[in-house]
Amino acid sequence: MNSKATLRLALKFNSVSMSVVLASIASAAIADSVEDMCKKSSEICSCAARQLKSDVGDADYGLYEAVGSAYIASQATGMSMGDAWDAAVKAESNQRGSGFGETLSKTNAIGKAHRKAIRACAE
Repeated sequence: MNSKATLRLALKFNSVSMSVVLASIASAAIADSVEDMCKKSSEICSCAARQLKSDVGDADYGLYEAVGSAYIASQATGMSMGDAWDAAVKAESNQRGSGFGETLSKTNAIGKAHRKAIRACAE
């Protein structure tokens, strides 16, 4: 193999290696608020998140996860649970162009399904 071919191969290998490393870092850095809201062991919370996603589908899971992220952030600033949830629902409903009441009702129903999944995974 000539030096140009060797250099191209080395660059390609480094590029692929770097992509794998970056993907690993990114996936480790992405937190899932559904698991964070669980407050049980990581095994139970992972199980419950998988079960919830299966039960409600990707779109509703994404909504619940987005509201959960804002909820956790609001609680970190000292908001009460209820105020933090309402603020998160309001922000997400505004961003999605849906009504507050509709979004609150939907996320509360998903929350019930989440608690059910947590109980099932804890057994």
